[in-house]
Amino acid sequence: MANEDQERAKLSYEIQVYREQLRLLEREIERINLTTVDLANALRTVENIKNDQIMVPIGGGSFIRADVKDTKIFVAVGADYLEESDRAKAEAELKRRMESTKRAFEKLKEQFTIISKRLQDSSMKLGGFSAGARQPGPHTEADNEAYF
Repeated sequence: MANEDQERAKLSYEIQVYREQLRLLEREIERINLTTVDLANALRTVENIKNDQIMVPIGGGSFIRADVKDTKIFVAVGADYLEESDRAKAEAELKRRMESTKRAFEKLKEQFTIISKRLQDSSMKLGGFSAGARQPGPHTEADNEAYF
């Protein structure tokens, strides 16, 4: 009986851990999705920019109209540093980053599936303990004879 209680406690703990891991993975997947959307928007803008007038956001839902005189593009390289690039190099970098986020998304999806399966297995095991404690074992012919 004590062994059964320990196993139930262990399974309950595993279930809590798996749920927390899934919650963290969901947040990371959401972050990756937002990054992918941001990169796709940047790539579309780089591909379509011309020496023309554009609306530049200045914050608070406000914009200014500006003339594009040079299509040099500044791409973030990390730690708040930017690198000046021509259109082709900027497009290649943004596409590389999109592929990288796609790979990260796929890895997270795989991890999510594995942990979901583990959670399901542990929940079923725990449910088996609970059901076993509440329900009698298999019914046999000998049980019928003893009853009557």
